[in-house]
Amino acid sequence: MHSIYQGIITHTRSSPKKHSFSYKTNMLYLDLDKINEAFSGKVFWSYNKPNFASFYRSDFYGDKNKTIKKSIQALLIKKINLNHKGKIFLLTTIRFFGYSFNPVSFYYCFDESKKIQAIVTHITNTPWKEKYAYVHDCRNNESMTKTFKFEKNFHVSPFMPMDIDYNWVFTSPKDFLYVSMDNYLKNKLIFNATLRLTKRAWSSFGLNKILFLSFPMSIKAIILIYLNAFLLFIKRVKSYPHP
Repeated sequence: MHSIYQGIITHTRSSPKKHSFSYKTNMLYLDLDKINEAFSGKVFWSYNKPNFASFYRSDFYGDKNKTIKKSIQALLIKKINLNHKGKIFLLTTIRFFGYSFNPVSFYYCFDESKKIQAIVTHITNTPWKEKYAYVHDCRNNESMTKTFKFEKNFHVSPFMPMDIDYNWVFTSPKDFLYVSMDNYLKNKLIFNATLRLTKRAWSSFGLNKILFLSFPMSIKAIILIYLNAFLLFIKRVKSYPHP
C-alpha cells in the first residue's frame, strides 16, 4: 500500500568546523506496480502530466522508456546478481509546481514473502544534476536494522572530499522509518545525515495537507542546500573541486 512519511532530516558536521541544521520533511512511499493508481482521483496530483504536484517517470532512475521497476530490477541483476521477483517501493519526493529536485530516493526491494532483499539509494547532486545509485544487498541480513560500510564513489558536496568511508544504517519501512548516513575521513566521523519518519495514511486529505500547508519539498531542499553551502563558505570550510 502507498503511504505518506513525515518527519525530520538532520545534518550534523563535526569537522573541520561544526555546523548543523534540521528541517521537517514529507516523503511519499509508493508501490512501483501501482504508481498511476496512486494519483488517480487526486485533483491536485497527477502522474506524468502537469499539476500542482506531479510524479514524472523521467525524474527517477533509469531509461524513461522503461518502467522504473524494470530499471531497478536490471540494476539489481547487474550489481548484485539478484533476479528480483517481488515488490519494490519508492521513498521519495516529487515535482511541486513544476519544479523537480530530489537529493535522494530510496528503493526498497522485497521478495515474494515480503522480506527486504535489497535497498537502492539513488542520489542527485547540485548544480551538476548528476545521478548515482548505490545498491545495498540485504539477503544475508535478517535483522530489522541493515548496516552497510563502503567507500564513497560519487561527488555530492564541494565541502566533502572523495576519500570518504560510509557507514549507512536503514530500518525496515514500518510505522517508523530511520536512515542514518555517517561519513568517515581517516576513521574519524566528520558528518552525519539522519532521516526520522513516521508513517501516515495515504489519502487525498493527507496529500493536500502536504501540498498546501507545508513548503514544497522540491523547492525547500534546494534552498536549504545553497543556504547552508553559503554558511559553510562563511565559516571557511575547505572546498574540493568536482573530480
